[in-house]
Amino acid sequence: MNITDIFYEEIVPEAALGKINVFFMFSVAFGTNLIENNKNILCKIDIPDVVIPTLMIKNKELFDSLLTEYVTKAMDFYDDDGFYDEVLNYKNKYNELIGKPKLIMTQLFANATIEDFNDPISFLRKRIAFIDNHKDKNINLGYSKILDANLELIILKDSLNNEAPSQLVVRATDGKEKWISPRVKFGIDSDTVYIYAIQNGDKNDGSLSKKINRKLYKVGEGFNASNEVENLKDITASFLVILNMAISYFRSLGYEKIVVPSMLVVRWNAKKIILNHKQHVRKGFEETMQKLDNELEVIQRNLTNKLIRTFLRLACHYNNIDIVSFPYELDSSLHMKLDNEIMVQCNNQLLLETGEMVNKTHNDLTK
Repeated sequence: MNITDIFYEEIVPEAALGKINVFFMFSVAFGTNLIENNKNILCKIDIPDVVIPTLMIKNKELFDSLLTEYVTKAMDFYDDDGFYDEVLNYKNKYNELIGKPKLIMTQLFANATIEDFNDPISFLRKRIAFIDNHKDKNINLGYSKILDANLELIILKDSLNNEAPSQLVVRATDGKEKWISPRVKFGIDSDTVYIYAIQNGDKNDGSLSKKINRKLYKVGEGFNASNEVENLKDITASFLVILNMAISYFRSLGYEKIVVPSMLVVRWNAKKIILNHKQHVRKGFEETMQKLDNELEVIQRNLTNKLIRTFLRLACHYNNIDIVSFPYELDSSLHMKLDNEIMVQCNNQLLLETGEMVNKTHNDLTK
């Protein structure tokens, strides 16, 4: 069974039921509209507050070609070590192994925005570019006087389960201990960097971590909260510093456009679908489930707002970061532009130092 057969015979009908089976069940729900064929596969999910997207395939031949190209590249990009044996050995009714390509496609559409569902051709080209543009890197940035540690910027592959194929992280060491920053999940397409998330991953303990965590609060310097930006005061310091270094890195490569998707609709719906299923299974717990549903919405809203606020806060410290559009003005993403033509000014010494360390190291390496 080839890739497109798996898509149309497995993914499409199962997504219409809200559950895709790759040994494990994935709560992925969407409809599919084959416009040329006048064939519309409606999603049968009917859950309050769930907006089910429809994959609008306007040019099936081109869509199939790009989907095949993406999955083929992803099969090589993501090592088998990152997959459960049950998935690798998963077979269809014809006794054919389809687990790995099927899971790759399942996760592909879990990372789509509403705009991606409306224009899957552009979406597939973007995700292909993400893989093509990935390069593992390990860059020694040198010694930070403020953090009193040696810094190293690392770019490595992320797992298939996460939002993007690449992640950027900074490691600090003092010769004895190490501290690992949160991870920036990103992909690069043409002249644009897409940043999907900033997430904690590694547990930091020890005296170095305590020292760095104290020094990270220096991000408060230079920030003057007015009524308009009061909600930008309470951000996570480590998130702001790693974002600052990531943006400095992308700027040093010549990228000017930054896009931050604010909501991946399939991932949001999955949480609602799972909760709805539990509500039907656990009769008599409707009140508890309603409370969990309300908490879910608050948590998701806070996560989304936290990510967007971190970008907006960074823009408050620099003179070369412009907000082009906020989420749901142009589309569901935050759009930013880095002005590489002006002399960069920053009103915070920690951000300035760590940003300049990235710029200087990259410039030295490219001379």
